[in-house]
Amino acid sequence: MSNKFKNISVISTGSWVPSDINNQKNTMGTYEVQINELTLMASIGIHKHEKIKKQRVRISLSIQVIDNLNIVDESIDNVVSYEKVIKNLKEILSTGHIELLETLGEKISDMCFNDKRILRIWMKLEKLDVFSDAKSVGIEIVKDKKNYSKKKSSNLNIEKILEE
Repeated sequence: MSNKFKNISVISTGSWVPSDINNQKNTMGTYEVQINELTLMASIGIHKHEKIKKQRVRISLSIQVIDNLNIVDESIDNVVSYEKVIKNLKEILSTGHIELLETLGEKISDMCFNDKRILRIWMKLEKLDVFSDAKSVGIEIVKDKKNYSKKKSSNLNIEKILEE
């Protein structure tokens, strides 16, 4: 005999057991992949001079990943590789002009969340040469996969409605 109460199940032995005990994702740990202050040249900005000449941008990322380290077997394909992330960041910036740092943030989010092992990302995007009296200007973005997936599917529905 079992009765559910909120997130706790009462079983006939009188023991208290969380109702989601079989959900392994909740019991797995995580690790963080860090990229700190990667400086690249980018065609980014809304002003005419920013569309003509590339400028320095600094990208910092902290990527929270499902901990599968016990099954890595010394293979780079079994982990989220910072080398591959940096290569993909360079590809994003090489595809052409980007108007806003926020747009760059969305492109980076798309790139990261294409990997099913990634749960959450934090990024800091900075333009280094905008103001002579400021070290940098920029934005910070935090996204988790669950909210990101909901937002993306919601945006697809809005785009469908606008097309009709």
